[in-house]
This record gives sequence, structure tokens and C-alpha cells, in this order.
Amino acid sequence: MSATEPQLSSLDQSFWRSLYYFNLYRLVLGVAFLTVGISEGRFASLGQRSPSLFITASLALVIIAAISLFTITRGRPGFRLQAYFQFGMDVILITLLSSASGGISSGLYVLLIVSVAAGGVVLPGRMSLFFAAFGTLLALIEHGVSYFIYPFVRGSYTQVGILGIALFSTSVMINLVAKRLQNAEARAERSASDLFKLSKLNELVVASLDTGIIVVDQQGSIQLKNERAESLINFRGASTLAHVSKLLQQRLENWQNNKQEYTPIKLTQHGPNIALRFDLVSDQSDANIVIFLEDLSQTEKQAHQLKLAALGRLTGAVAHEIRNPLGAISHAGQLMDESHNLNKTDQRLVAIVNQQSERINTIIKSILELGRPHLRKPLVLDLDEWLKNFRTIFIQTHANDESLLEITPTQQRIVMDPDHLHQVLTNLCENGIRHGVTGKVSISGGHLGERNIPYLDISNDGPGIPAELQERIFEPFFTTEGKGTG
Repeated sequence: MSATEPQLSSLDQSFWRSLYYFNLYRLVLGVAFLTVGISEGRFASLGQRSPSLFITASLALVIIAAISLFTITRGRPGFRLQAYFQFGMDVILITLLSSASGGISSGLYVLLIVSVAAGGVVLPGRMSLFFAAFGTLLALIEHGVSYFIYPFVRGSYTQVGILGIALFSTSVMINLVAKRLQNAEARAERSASDLFKLSKLNELVVASLDTGIIVVDQQGSIQLKNERAESLINFRGASTLAHVSKLLQQRLENWQNNKQEYTPIKLTQHGPNIALRFDLVSDQSDANIVIFLEDLSQTEKQAHQLKLAALGRLTGAVAHEIRNPLGAISHAGQLMDESHNLNKTDQRLVAIVNQQSERINTIIKSILELGRPHLRKPLVLDLDEWLKNFRTIFIQTHANDESLLEITPTQQRIVMDPDHLHQVLTNLCENGIRHGVTGKVSISGGHLGERNIPYLDISNDGPGIPAELQERIFEPFFTTEGKGTG
């Protein structure tokens, strides 16, 4: 086919193939007739009436078939023009071959049935009937002319009539069969196109899922994985589940043995908790297995947000129910503290009441701050200048000890709420000083990754947070100190 031709459907391509193979048949038939015509010993009655006409018609059949093979390969001229020309020449050349071999009695007219049948496959019904009528007309003309030119002509008009009936019957039946086959092929092509689109849609859906998906066979060989699964697990080019994660392979084997475990697992040291679910692709015994990997960090985050929301609704009731009596207790304690008639024991008890009242008030403030939505006001900050001011304020509140906080210039600008940043850094620095060996904290910064995300690194020389507590540090009111509120 020419490179400039538009892309053909599979149905059009099947027509071109059918025409190509039929021309191979023409070529073989023409070579066979030509060989018989030029051989010294004649075969039966072929070419007995006019050997020269038989050879000429056979040679023409060979040439037309060879040229047609070339034009079909190039796809030029158009399909119908080539088909009309080729089947029309078939009728003419077969009529000439039959006439050179004795007319209707030679039996070569049967070849017209083959040509009409082939035409019925690749041409519209009316054109197939046209070639049947054209063949019948030429056979009738040839038979009539032969009566005047050649004496002792064998055969009758009845045979010509039977030939015509055979040609028309073949054309009609082949057209009906061909239409059904073409409709079936068109439906199959549409179904294949729909399946291809559905397959692409499924691939797109699977690739965009938040749930990781791994498909393995019964032996644990990986057949398919989506992008989410690759982000949760480091496959390292492994082709089997056992090489990816022995724990995951063990969970799969337990599931196959009806020992399903529902506890989440960690597939990497610092990765999220992952919930596993297994399922079969089909009901067959050798069906592939689908492994669903659900990142529980999102679920945990949502649960944390729900907890905070519930806590926020609770703070209003807590403030009204506790603060009023607490205020009365605190006020009474202050009045008693001002009395000059208290002995030392009573004064110590009053001090305890005031101290614990203040502690309870601090807890209530923390609850209210947590439950009340913080209206952030982000500003563009020159981080170097902002950190210098923060260090000055922080040192002033810690007995002006210059050695407590060391800041390395970061040379970057950020967009953030300065009050929020001040609160976060104050908490981190306070904890760093409290839990460090030397009681000193350093702050440095930089950029992460290709997107140049700014970061601050707050560090001390302490032992660090124990591994068993790291997942709880962002829980509200979690603390390891007896007097802290978290």
C-alpha cells in the first residue's frame, strides 16, 4: 500500500487481500493455459478450435494478473476501479478461451462461475449481478456466432441457459453469504475496537487509583502493578513477589491457605502502614491473584481530623463547665492568700490551691486553642532576617544566654504565617533545650528536591525521640512529662 494512502479498516484490508489472492489464482490459471497452448501435445480439447486465440487469451490473462498484483500492492488506482476492470476482463478472456476450445461444450465456461463468486465476495450485489448478466450475454453471443462460423457446433442454447442460471444463482447466494460475513466481521471489528478502548480505560483507571494494585499468578510471579504500588514498594526490578517482600509473600501464602491476617504491615522501614486485601481475577483454579495495598496514612489522618473536630465541639462545653467554678476557686485562693491570720501550713495549702488552679487554667487554654480554628495570615518572609529576630526574642526570654540558640543563614524567602512559625519554632526549641545534653539548639535550612521546597532543620545533641513514641508525637495532649499538656 502507498504511504500516502489513508489507513484502511480491517474490512477494507480483507477486500484487498481477497482480490490479491484471486489474482494469484488468475496468474496460475493463465500460466497453466499458456503452457498447454504452446505445448506440442494438446490436452483434451483445449484450444482445438483456434490455438492462436487460446494462446493470446492465456497470455493476456497472465499479463493482466501480474500487473494487477503490482497495482493491488500499491493500492492504486482505487479498489472498485481495479475490481471492475479485473472481473470484466475475466468474463471476456474466459469467453475467448472457451470459444477457442469449442464453445459451451468445452466446459471452460464453468470458470465464469468462479469469477462471479469471487466478485460477489468483494463487490456490491448489483455489480455481481451485472457480471453474471455480462457473462451470460457473452456466452449467448459466442454460441450464436459459432453456429455461423464453425460447422458441426456441439452444445445447445439450453446449456447456455443453464450456465446463465448458475451464474445468477451463484451471484445471489455468494452475495447473501458475503453480506453476513462482512456484517460479522464489522461487528467483530467494532467489538475489538470497544475492547481496546475499554482496556485502555481500565489501564488509566488502575494507574490513577489511590490504592496500590499488584497482580500475580499462583506461583507469585508479578504480572501487573500500577504506579501507586510502585510508590509504596521498592520493586527493584524483581519479577516475583518473594524477591519484593518476603512478608508480603507470606501474607499471600496465608491467604491461599485460608489463614487471612488483617493486621496492617510496613513494607519499608519508614513507609506507611498498609492494609492488604487479596482477591481472584476469576473462579478458575489457576486464576491470577490481585493484591490491593491501601495506604492507611490517609485513613489515620482523616481519623485524626475527626478527632480534632469532635474535640473542638467539646471545648465549648468544657470551658463553660470548668472555667466558672475554677475562677471562683482561684479567686477564693487569692483572697485567702491575702489574709494575715494564716499559719505556715495554711499558707502552703493556699499556695497549692493557687498553683493547681493555674495549671488547670493552662490546660483549658490549650484545649480552647486546639479546638478554635486558626485563621492563618501568610506573609512573604525573609527567613534570615526573621530568624535573627526570633533568636533575639528567644534569648531574651531565657536569661540572655547567647549560647542557647545557633542559627545558620538560609538565604531564602518563604510564604508563611509568622505567628504560626514562631509558635512551632518556640515549642521545638524549648523541647530541644530541655532534652539536650548541653541544652543547646541549632537551626539550619535549605531546599529539597527538584521543586526547591524550603525546609528548616532544628537539632540538638539529645538522644532523640524513642522509636515507639515517634508515631504519637502529633497526637493532641500527648506528653512524656508529668507537668506538660502536650
